[in-house]
Amino acid sequence: MKSRQMLLVVGMLVSITLPYRAMALVRDEGASLYARTLLEQINLYRQDNGLGPLRFDANLIRLARHHSFEMFRQKMLSHRNFDERFERADSRMCVENVGWNYRTPLKLFDGWRRSSGHNQNMLKEGVTRVGIADVGTYVTFFACQ
Repeated sequence: MKSRQMLLVVGMLVSITLPYRAMALVRDEGASLYARTLLEQINLYRQDNGLGPLRFDANLIRLARHHSFEMFRQKMLSHRNFDERFERADSRMCVENVGWNYRTPLKLFDGWRRSSGHNQNMLKEGVTRVGIADVGTYVTFFACQ
């Protein structure tokens, strides 16, 4: 009986600590709660598809934040100046998703998951660093190698 209880306790601890490990990857670099929640969902999705997690990068967050601010200021969803962000990322490969008017990060994630191009970006092999920023209702996901 004791071994069964011990197994149950160990199983509960594993199930409790796994989500916290995923969350630990997103609690840094000054990202918003919206961005941290979105990254947590993306990382779980990547894990389900056999890919490694993305980690916040302060430089990529700054680039994403600036782009989200520009979209907010112009009131227009766009990938304008992607080449500049790519150059400033100091990377050989970057992908970007943008979103607008999704009240929750989970709804935005579901929208991106249902869109072929956005889905491919979330599941891009080789990217390891990410910046996610929301300004108003504009969101930028910018991930690089």
